[in-house]
Amino acid sequence: MQTDGGSASARADHHVIPSAYFDELAAGRGGPETVRFLWRTEYSRRLLLLRALLDTIATTSGALGPLPPVDTVWDTLAAAQQRAPEEFGRLLLHPQIGIWLGHSLRRLRHTAWGDGPLWTDLGHLHALCAVAALRAGLPLRTTVPLRDGAVMFPALGLARLPDRPRWGTAEVAVAAGRLWVDPHGAGVGPPEPPAAPDGDAPGWQGLRSLRADVAGRPVAVWLDDIDPYRDLSEPLPPRRLGKDELGRWRERFGRALDLLAAGDPATAGALAEGLRTIAEVRGAPAWAVLSASSGDAFGGLLSSLPPDPVSFAVTLVHEFQHTKLGALLHLLTLEQDSGAERHYAPWRNDPRPLSGLLQGAYAFLGITDFWCRYLDHVPPAGRPLAEFEFALRRRQTQEAVDTLCADPALTPHGRRFLRGMAARLPAWWSDARIRPETAALAESTATDHRTGWRIRHLAPAPDDVRALARAFTAGAAVHGPVAGSTVVPDPVAPWSQARAGLIRQRLAVPDAGDWPAPSAADRALVAGDPAASGAYARLLAGDPEDADAWTGLLLALGSRPLLHRPELPRAVHRELRLTGTTADPRDVARWLAAGLSA
Repeated sequence: MQTDGGSASARADHHVIPSAYFDELAAGRGGPETVRFLWRTEYSRRLLLLRALLDTIATTSGALGPLPPVDTVWDTLAAAQQRAPEEFGRLLLHPQIGIWLGHSLRRLRHTAWGDGPLWTDLGHLHALCAVAALRAGLPLRTTVPLRDGAVMFPALGLARLPDRPRWGTAEVAVAAGRLWVDPHGAGVGPPEPPAAPDGDAPGWQGLRSLRADVAGRPVAVWLDDIDPYRDLSEPLPPRRLGKDELGRWRERFGRALDLLAAGDPATAGALAEGLRTIAEVRGAPAWAVLSASSGDAFGGLLSSLPPDPVSFAVTLVHEFQHTKLGALLHLLTLEQDSGAERHYAPWRNDPRPLSGLLQGAYAFLGITDFWCRYLDHVPPAGRPLAEFEFALRRRQTQEAVDTLCADPALTPHGRRFLRGMAARLPAWWSDARIRPETAALAESTATDHRTGWRIRHLAPAPDDVRALARAFTAGAAVHGPVAGSTVVPDPVAPWSQARAGLIRQRLAVPDAGDWPAPSAADRALVAGDPAASGAYARLLAGDPEDADAWTGLLLALGSRPLLHRPELPRAVHRELRLTGTTADPRDVARWLAAGLSA
């Protein structure tokens, strides 16, 4: 930032990424020095976003409502940056500040909405100023907005003032190394030293932390359950974790970092350099992890509590891959696509645009690498499941990378990046540690998902479907070419994942996790029982559109031509029903299989 006037634009470096860093990132890696480079580029971006926000507020009448004018914000932040540049930079790079900046700019541009008046979001600037002044040792008096009688001070804590209006204001004073909210009334603020800085006090909830040790280096990450800007969309109310929940987070985080440090010290070191906050998410089933990250929030991620340290380590790797790629995409364009949801992503139930497939493939490049390395350290009881996860993830990543490499919308930088990703794959396929029976389970699980995706989201050409239905009714063979299908996303298609759960339960502790309840047909299929096809046919007699049952039926029949075009049998069977023809779905599938084979 410049300090010679509020109308001057912020200076920001032009960043050129060194080839060595680019190649590290393309291979799914990137050590601490690469991460430090990305932090520098993100700092420049944050300065530009902050300047854009201040300029837009200055030209928007009444944007700050009852709060101090924007010029006072500029003066405070410029002085804090000059007095304590490292502290200022660390504060501005707090992930939740990035989410708030993006949300506020979108509100000003009318592409996002909030739960309160505009000034309640924009006025977070004054809370930012208070923390910047506190860290720089500057005196300050200002006014901050209240949200439900509370105000969040970024990277510090939440002050609660009871009996205040939902969208009110409060005075703040910073002096002598202390911050006070409502200094002439409730006098709420962080606990006095030597109390822990993340501790609570009357009317105050501190931002808690997770701590671990990586190669002798202490690592501290905020566990955020109170900042309204910890989500990726609209502001959230605080949801304080209980003591037992907090203990589980801390224990599993420490063990996850230990796992990473033992198997992949470079990734553990990069995470120690790059991870700043984890925002707690609720609502995940016991067997799953809900996690997300955003390009607005470098160094931050959202996650439900993983059920065990291994899942926690996988989640950290997964979201940190997204974080690295997001920062790179702020510097380079890797693809120029329309954004149409047209690609199959083997780990997603919905069609993805090219950008989404790239993000997912990059995340699973890191996840596959984790499972490959973890095989050298996994306890014997966990080895069958670890082998399965490695085999499945390399299969999924290979399919996604192949799709990406064939897409003409990649830029030259994108093609170079994909070459780096693809170069990692051959070594994984030559890995001899995977037992053939485990590799077969992984292959069948991948086929199951791809088949179910096609059934739900691909629509065959209507003329072909009608012609096939007529031929079936007439007892004729399939004749003539069948045109390719069109992607028609079905955003509400149910998907149980019960068969994948059965396989994982077989490989791990049988009763571990609250997996989706499988049908008798699913159990028969996974057990290799030839009665499975009949069991699925009975399910389809009750619900002829059941995509899970159609998927299971085609897997049970095992016809390769049908598994390449699994959307055809359900479409033809639907057409037969519309014309009043009753047909066993097995007969339709076998008839199509014979014709497609010929």
